[in-house]
Amino acid sequence: DRNLSELLRISSFIVTDICEQQFMEDATNISLSKNQFYILKMLANSSPFNLSDLASILSVSNAAIGKNIDKLVHYKLVTRRFRKRDRRTAKVSITQCGKDIVEKYYKLKIEKQVEIFKQYTLKEKEEFSNYLRSFIGNTLHEDMDTDILCLQCNGFCGEYCVVEEKKGICIRKH
Repeated sequence: DRNLSELLRISSFIVTDICEQQFMEDATNISLSKNQFYILKMLANSSPFNLSDLASILSVSNAAIGKNIDKLVHYKLVTRRFRKRDRRTAKVSITQCGKDIVEKYYKLKIEKQVEIFKQYTLKEKEEFSNYLRSFIGNTLHEDMDTDILCLQCNGFCGEYCVVEEKKGICIRKH
C-alpha cells in the first residue's frame, strides 16, 4: 500500500505540477500563476463570476483575487464590470484572447494524452479508467468542496463523472 501511495503521489505531482505547467507555458507567452490560469479555465467554462465567488472557490482573500484579476485585465484576458450602484462588487468575464489560450491549453493537453495512451490497449485503458474512477470515488467525501474541480472539468468526464456519481452534482448539466 505504501508503494502504491507513493506512485500516486508522484503521478499526481507529474500531472499537476510538471505537465500542467508545461501546457500552460506552451499555450501562451504570458507569465501566469497557477491561480490566474485556474481563473481563466473556470471563466472559460462558466462565465461571468463575482470576484468574491472566485476568491471563495480558490480559497484566497478578496485582495488576492483582485490582484490576480488586475493582471488578467492588464493582459486583456478578462474584463471586469462594476455595478453602477456598488463599485465593491464586480463581474469578471473571459475575453476571446483568454478563451483562445484556454483552448490551446486543452488542445496541447489532449494531444499529449493521445500520444501517451497510444501504447496501451483498449482493455488496459478501460481497466485503468475503472481503477481511477473507483479511487477517486472512494477518496471523495460528501462534505468535500469540489467546486474548483467541476469548474475546470469542462464536461470532459461526461457520463463518467465521479463527482456527479458521488455527490449528485454536475455544473455542466445545470
